Amino acid sequence: MTTNGNATLVRRYLNAFNERDRETMAELLAEDVVEHGLGRELRGLEEIEGFLDAHFETFPDYSGTTDVMIAEGDVVAVRYTVSGTHTGEYEGVEPSGQQAEWSGIAMYRTEGDEIAEIWIEEDRLGLLEQLEMLDRPGHLRL
Repeated sequence: MTTNGNATLVRRYLNAFNERDRETMAELLAEDVVEHGLGRELRGLEEIEGFLDAHFETFPDYSGTTDVMIAEGDVVAVRYTVSGTHTGEYEGVEPSGQQAEWSGIAMYRTEGDEIAEIWIEEDRLGLLEQLEMLDRPGHLRL
């Protein structure tokens, strides 16, 4: 697949993700897809769907937008912003009802017409601060 084709593939996946379109997600993810990041590693569609189910229970109105997408060879990098309302338990903390918005970067490696591997880094510290799960760190003096 071409670099532009890989970017189109990832766009389709992100749209399916936002729409909770499991059929399209399954079509676009390789059977043995691996997702790295957020303190865990998920292997295969079933594990990814399980994680997403739990996440969507916590943030049922969770939605993301693509801020920047860059594709080179078989890798597509995406900087994104997501938001959602904390209405389910998260990391052992009861729902706060807080609306939160945070950013992240994901890299997708493609093989043929499927996503084979995903790496995710998100501003989870910012999320925890918005949910008032921890205090904002004080200013450091050097």
